[in-house]
Amino acid sequence: MSRWDVKRILVLGHRGSIGKYPENSLLAFVEAVKAGADGVELDVWLTKDRKVIVMHDETINRTSNMRGKQKEMTLEELQKADLGMKQRIPTLEDVLEILPKTALVNIEIKDIEAVSEVLRIINEFNAEERVMISSFNVNALKLTREMNERLTLGLLVGDEKVIPLIPRLKEELNLYSVNVPIDGISVLGFERFKTALMWLRGLGVKIALWPVEEEIYYRKDNLKRLKGLFDIVITDDPERMLNYLKEIES
Repeated sequence: MSRWDVKRILVLGHRGSIGKYPENSLLAFVEAVKAGADGVELDVWLTKDRKVIVMHDETINRTSNMRGKQKEMTLEELQKADLGMKQRIPTLEDVLEILPKTALVNIEIKDIEAVSEVLRIINEFNAEERVMISSFNVNALKLTREMNERLTLGLLVGDEKVIPLIPRLKEELNLYSVNVPIDGISVLGFERFKTALMWLRGLGVKIALWPVEEEIYYRKDNLKRLKGLFDIVITDDPERMLNYLKEIES
């Protein structure tokens, strides 16, 4: 049975715990789990020498003291970069090694060329039950499903264009979840956003919420008002979110 099939709300650290630590660093991942998160969300790319590294952007410019595109650099070159707090760019293997075996890991595929290596690593670590593969790239999810019938898959929603495709994709890919930005409230308004979540619920998928702007969870008690319509919360600050969810549920 997949570790994702639980009856309570799951909390994942967004790129670790980026409210307090360098994003997508081992320190951020470890501290997110220490704070009580069920696991972490991270992003992966393939390097020039076909190693799977954890990085959000297409370049290392924003998050490190170096510049360049990871796909044009070797792992050895990339690991010279400093993420802050003495943290280096980790590989996916590094993350799976350092986290407890109970921790869930949502791996967002940023680079479709990384899919086969990611699946190899998941298999090597016997991590299938605790991993979710998510992506905005439908083709990356299709490729993942072709290569593995059992993995938990999540479709990331980036804009409204993908929404009409969801019923078909749910069946075609056996989607576990649709991963929706809480910032959709700012675009649609609260009531339309809530209606969209209810519609997704009716399709039989889990709802994972993720932030561009973390504060939207808390503004006007948005998350409290969506109670019962989400299953996973991806958060920049797991400790704060866990305390808030306790308040909601009490």
